[in-house]
Amino acid sequence: MKPFSVYLIEAGFPAEPPVFLPGSPCCSFPFWGHYSFLDFAVANLSGWADGCVQVVADGRFRGITDALGAQPGARPWPVHLVEDGLAGLLPLLQSDEAERVFVFPLSQVFLAEPGPLADRLGRPAAEITRLSVDHTAMDLYIVRRRTLIKQLKERLAVGRPGGLPLSELSGGLLAGAFELIEDVPGQALFQNNLMHLYHSNLWLAAQLGSRELADRVAHLNRGRLPDGEIRIEKGGTVKSSFLSAGTVVEGYVEASVLFPGVVVRRGAVVSQSIVMSNNCVGAKAQVFRALILPQPADSGAANIGEESFIGHRQSATANSQYPTQLRDGITVLGASPQVPRGFSIGPGCLVGATVSAQQLRAAKEMRKGSTIVCSTGP
Repeated sequence: MKPFSVYLIEAGFPAEPPVFLPGSPCCSFPFWGHYSFLDFAVANLSGWADGCVQVVADGRFRGITDALGAQPGARPWPVHLVEDGLAGLLPLLQSDEAERVFVFPLSQVFLAEPGPLADRLGRPAAEITRLSVDHTAMDLYIVRRRTLIKQLKERLAVGRPGGLPLSELSGGLLAGAFELIEDVPGQALFQNNLMHLYHSNLWLAAQLGSRELADRVAHLNRGRLPDGEIRIEKGGTVKSSFLSAGTVVEGYVEASVLFPGVVVRRGAVVSQSIVMSNNCVGAKAQVFRALILPQPADSGAANIGEESFIGHRQSATANSQYPTQLRDGITVLGASPQVPRGFSIGPGCLVGATVSAQQLRAAKEMRKGSTIVCSTGP
């Protein structure tokens, strides 16, 4: 009997707050510029014995097979697409021969020291052990396989009509049953919290030139180097910022992180902000202390409209609808943002995924702490 199996769980993002594209997988979502959530999982599991890692994904995420195939070091991990959630996981566990199971949702982003992580898997002290990374509790669990099978059978017996989604595994079943938390040295980066997403990416700008950042990036690169150039045009200024390859700066960027494909047009200001892939900040727009989620593709047009104003230099405002997810004056624009020219979005605001420019124009402006979500639904 092998000592353990690793189950990478792809269950997508939670529906709330509604800032991610409906039905989008976690594995391909960008983090730290060129990297994706999957890159971090591969880095954490690199060098482990073949046959101990497998992927279990909701049936809607059929593209995960291609995503894994494009990742050096990720193969030959088998992929199991289950249409019926936890009920589909049960036969996989019953046919496994491992003594223990490491439940690793792809929504959890961290970099663990590889030696201590493998050691924890080899010597669990309880039937269900939860892991923390650098003293931050994560939805990562080491469970005796027979115990997990028993827990699943009991939960499925009283499950709701329509079945139980895979997200119930770590977010519900195991979260209420673990007996012990053990810590693993490393860096916890994201666990379904927007403030975590903002600060963990802004850390890149704060750590420019540090040995720690160089070591983390080398661990992720595994000998690869990102393609593309960084263009700072005449009149453009960049201070204390992390720019990914493929970015273009014509305006002013300070203490910020720009992901691949980001363009900052002439006269625009981006300060203490995370601007994710393919967003274009229009001429004379001003963006302060904001998290702007990705555009699906680079259209070349300014989706953050010219002369718009987003965020605030200094504010402690929390979002009125999602105060635990969004506070300290940070403003979040959900995936595929479309901000019309001259529009104003105050501190602590949340704009849901795919909210249109027309919908924002109808609102006139967004005062501090307010929320607007897509009116047409997914």
